[in-house]
Amino acid sequence: MKKIRLAGLALVAPLCLLCACTTQTPLSFSANWYSDTALNENISDTYEHLEYKVEFKEAEEKDFSVAYDPGTYTTTLKSELATLPDGTSETVYVYSTELKISGRYTFNGETSDTFEDSVTSEVMFRNVKKGLAPVSSTKTVKTTSPVQNADSLEESFKEYRYTYDVSYNVELTEAKITFTDLNAETPEPAETTVAIAEGGTYLDNEQILFALRGLDLSTQKTFRSINPVVNNVQTVSIYSPSSTTVSLSGAEIDGVTDDYEIAAYAVNLGYQTSFPGGTQVAYYAQTVATNNTYRNVLLYLEVPVMQSLGTLRYTLVKAQFAEK
Repeated sequence: MKKIRLAGLALVAPLCLLCACTTQTPLSFSANWYSDTALNENISDTYEHLEYKVEFKEAEEKDFSVAYDPGTYTTTLKSELATLPDGTSETVYVYSTELKISGRYTFNGETSDTFEDSVTSEVMFRNVKKGLAPVSSTKTVKTTSPVQNADSLEESFKEYRYTYDVSYNVELTEAKITFTDLNAETPEPAETTVAIAEGGTYLDNEQILFALRGLDLSTQKTFRSINPVVNNVQTVSIYSPSSTTVSLSGAEIDGVTDDYEIAAYAVNLGYQTSFPGGTQVAYYAQTVATNNTYRNVLLYLEVPVMQSLGTLRYTLVKAQFAEK
């Protein structure tokens, strides 16, 4: 399978090696996206919709740069009765996302026409008692990415269009990956099978940012996921947690528009590899004991752009939480 580039909210950069390899223990999830966090298997009639504004902070001025216009990112969580790979039926979560953003590249004072990028994804996974085990995922990407060591504006960036589909067996010991290059004259799916070793927790790449809502983020955590860049299972670390407050100005939460001050945990997130690189920084609302008002929602996210060209910043602007 050819090497691909990630876009949007995938883990876009590897993390330097944090620790030696150790046996992982399964993570314990709570259904913190509900007001009643004790809900485990009773997930029917779930519906949640979140909207984020996406803003760009550019890096220090250089000969080659990118400028993004304000973009949008939306997520939707729902439940549905699905047939699992072994033929049994189960009510599962379906989590979909959409990123839309436009921008321009500048090379030695010359600026490109505006490009429009988009990333859509949908992942199906089981309830917290089943460890949020993924069933399948699909992602469609149109991304205009920088090219290293270019000699002209035309050579400094390239458009990629592809789909990346993953399906799992019920035992979660195997993933079947199908990659399709949509830029090819005759797109032909390329298939790969990846083994998933037992032990610890495994999450699909497209569910990671959601799944973190179900964890106690006051301490470091590790789990495993397929890194699409190398097409192999790697360990992901949630590290350097800190307690903080996030301010949301003019946000709409369950129909109420206000300025919100929300207690949160800030965590760093990235793959454990021996190759250093940037990481994402995510801010999640802390659990509210009696009535989990803010549903441990992702409030704010910083994602580094390739080649250290800047940072994309996602801020929650509207939330319609599940009514349960």
